[in-house]
Amino acid sequence: MIFPAVPRFPVQPLLLGAGFALLVAIGTATVWLAEQSAQDARSVVHTINVQEKLSNLLLNVRRAESGQRGFLLTGRQQYLLDYRDAAPAVETYLAELRTLMSDNPDRGPVLDQMDATARTKMTELAKTIELQASGQHEAAVALVQSDDGFKSMNGLRLLVERTLADEERLLLARSDASRRNDARLLAVSLAGMALVVLIGALSVFLVQRTSRQRESARNELAATNANLERIVAHRTADLTEANEEIQRFAYIVSHDLRSPLVNIMGFTTELEALRSDIFEEMAKLREQAGVAAAHADARESGGASTDPLGTGFDEAITFIKTSITKMDRLINAVLKLSREGRRDFKPEEIDMNALLASIAQTVAHRATEQGATVAVADLPPVVSDLLAVEQVFSNLVDNALKYGRDGEPGRIEIKGHTARAHVMYEVRDNGRGIDPHDHQRVFELFRRSGPQDRPGEGIGLAHVRALVRRLGGTMSLTSELGKGSVFTVTLPRRWVGENRSAA
Repeated sequence: MIFPAVPRFPVQPLLLGAGFALLVAIGTATVWLAEQSAQDARSVVHTINVQEKLSNLLLNVRRAESGQRGFLLTGRQQYLLDYRDAAPAVETYLAELRTLMSDNPDRGPVLDQMDATARTKMTELAKTIELQASGQHEAAVALVQSDDGFKSMNGLRLLVERTLADEERLLLARSDASRRNDARLLAVSLAGMALVVLIGALSVFLVQRTSRQRESARNELAATNANLERIVAHRTADLTEANEEIQRFAYIVSHDLRSPLVNIMGFTTELEALRSDIFEEMAKLREQAGVAAAHADARESGGASTDPLGTGFDEAITFIKTSITKMDRLINAVLKLSREGRRDFKPEEIDMNALLASIAQTVAHRATEQGATVAVADLPPVVSDLLAVEQVFSNLVDNALKYGRDGEPGRIEIKGHTARAHVMYEVRDNGRGIDPHDHQRVFELFRRSGPQDRPGEGIGLAHVRALVRRLGGTMSLTSELGKGSVFTVTLPRRWVGENRSAA
C-alpha cells in the first residue's frame, strides 16, 4: 500500500498551535462572558435587595402608624410594641437604602425626599403618642385629624411605589441582559467544543497517516541500521586486528633493535680496549727509539698526554654510550607499552584509600628527602583493573614529586567524589606547572614540556592516558606555569571489562 508523502510544512504543529490559540480565545471569551453574567446576576440581586428594602421601609412605617392608632383608641401600652419595633427599623432601612443606591447618583434627590418624608411621619407619630401618654387625648386626636400624618404617609407611599416601579424596569433590563450573556456564553462554548473536536479529529487522522509513514520509514531504517551494524562490526574487527598487528610490530621491532644496540655497545668496548693496546704499542716503539725518557720527563714536568688519539676519542665514546643507553630506555618503554596493550584487564572492587595509602608509603622516603607531603582525602571505591589503576596514580604521584619547584616545599593532594555513574579523582600539586600550550603535548609519546632537567623519556603521561581510556574513562589537565597542576581522572563506577557496557 502506497501512502501519500508527508507534507513538507509542519501540519501537526500548526494544528496544535491553532488549537491552542482557539482554546485561549474560547477561554478568554468564556471568562469575559462568565464575568458579565456574574455582574448581571449581581445587578439583579442588587435590584431585588433595593426593592426589598423599599418594601420593608414602607411596611415598618405602616406598622408604627398601626401601633400609634391602636394606642390612641385604647390607651393600652401593648399597642406600642409594633411602634417600638418599627421605629428603629425605619432608621436602619433608610441607611441601607442610601448605601445600596449610592451607585446611582440620580437616586440621591429621591432618597433625600424619602428620608425627609419618613422622618416627618415618624415625628408626627412620636408626638401623638407623647400627647396620649401625658393624658392630652383631645390634642393627640386633633393632631391626627389635621391630616399632616396622612399627607406624609401618602407622600412616602407614592415615593416608594415610584421607586419600586423604576427598580422593576431596571430589574427587567438587567434580567434580559443576563439572559443574552448566558446565551452568548453557551454559543461560544458549543462553537469552541465543535472546533476543538474538529481539530482533534484532523490531528488524529494526520497522526495515523504519519504513523503509517513512519512505520514504513522505521522498517527501512532498521534494515539500514542492521547493514551499518554489520559494516561497523567488520570495521571494528579490522581495526582490532590492525591494532594487534601494530602492537606485534612494535614488540618485534623493539626486540630486534636490541641486537644492533648490543653489537654497537660491544664494538665500543672493543674500541676502548683497542685504544689501550695502540697506546701501549706506541709507548714501546717510542722507548725503542729513545723517546720514552723524554716523554717521562715531560710528564713529570706537567706536559701534555702522549695519548695519540686525544680527548676527542673519549668524548666520542662517551656520546656513543649515552646514546645507546637512551636508545635502550626508549626501546624498553616501547616494549612496556606493547605488553600493556596485550594484557587483559580484569575488573574488581578497589579500595582507593588503601591503594593510594600504599602508593604514598612507597614514595614516602623520596618525599621526605624533598620536603614534600602527600595528603590523601577519603576516596570513593571503584570497580576496575587494579594493576592499571595503580599504574595510573603511581605515575601521577611520581610526576608531581619529580616536577616540584626548587625552594618550595612540595604538597600533593589527592581527592575524589562520585558523579552519578562515574567517579572523579584529582591529583593536585604545587609544582612548577605546565604551559597551557603544552597541555595536549604532554600526553603524546616521547613529548615533554618545559626545561628537560629531570630524568624521563616522555612516556609516563601517554601511558597513563592510554590506560585510562582502556578503562572506559577520560583524563584532563588544568595547569599554569608556577602555579602547579591538577590531573583529573574520570572512571566508570562499575567497569565490567572491555567491549562491554558498564552496569
